[in-house]
Amino acid sequence: MTQIQVVDTISGADFHERFVKTNTPVLIRNMAKHWNALSAWHDADYFKGIENGVQLATKVGDVSKGQREMVLLSDYVRQLQDYEARIARGEEARRPAYLHDVPLFNLLPGLVKDITPFPTELLPEWYHDRWYRYIQFFMGATGSLTPLHFDTLYTHNLFCQVAGRKRFLLIPPHQRHKCYVEGWRWARFDPSKPDYEKYPLAQGLDVMEVELGPGDILFMPSGTLHQVHGLSYSVSFNIDWHTAKSARKGLLSVFRGAPRQNGYYNMLLFAGVALKVPARFIFPRYQSYLNYVS
Repeated sequence: MTQIQVVDTISGADFHERFVKTNTPVLIRNMAKHWNALSAWHDADYFKGIENGVQLATKVGDVSKGQREMVLLSDYVRQLQDYEARIARGEEARRPAYLHDVPLFNLLPGLVKDITPFPTELLPEWYHDRWYRYIQFFMGATGSLTPLHFDTLYTHNLFCQVAGRKRFLLIPPHQRHKCYVEGWRWARFDPSKPDYEKYPLAQGLDVMEVELGPGDILFMPSGTLHQVHGLSYSVSFNIDWHTAKSARKGLLSVFRGAPRQNGYYNMLLFAGVALKVPARFIFPRYQSYLNYVS
């Protein structure tokens, strides 16, 4: 496995020229060092105090299967805390479900203050107005796993680690055919436990490895396959976003097997980033994507 490039802060212009235009993953450090979230979210009790009765959909078992279970945020935090305490004592414990890909900032907008100033210069200008609406939130236990996949709309991905640590295994988009992808975007091959007898095409894959800690931001270009391992109690979030080029690729993906609904969402984003239709007209139609499972 190879390591990806690491930079210590970066300007928006440099980021887009060196990494977005060249479809190159990069780990960015120190652009989140002033966030209150880095200290506040370390203690899961923080989320009990802001719940306001909100129920959230957790994913049970294999997250690629999309089986959901509704739970109060405070109850979920208690499950996590109990699990982490048990495994710290060396006891057997059943791992809680995974709070995975949830539009929490639209439900609890008070969280936005914890992640400001946000480096919006890393995003295309179209996203700058109320950028937090596009956030998907993750909270999970030690041992949580997202199997190998790529993001369904072919978006670029800024992944922000806030509390705990995660390990990412990345595979470039042009090697998708070697990963034994089923359906549209989930792969059968497991790069963390490679079985080359069962999956012979996977030999010779260019697997990149990176570990994220609090304050790290990982850029994954459009179509990058990634597998994600929770190394501890972990809180993260990401923003999926398009450039005009990646939105065009997303639109064409319906001719390569993508669900028809993907075409609708990519059409909306193409209208925004390429045709400059203001976000206030696009987001009300796009918002349902934040709860969309493909």
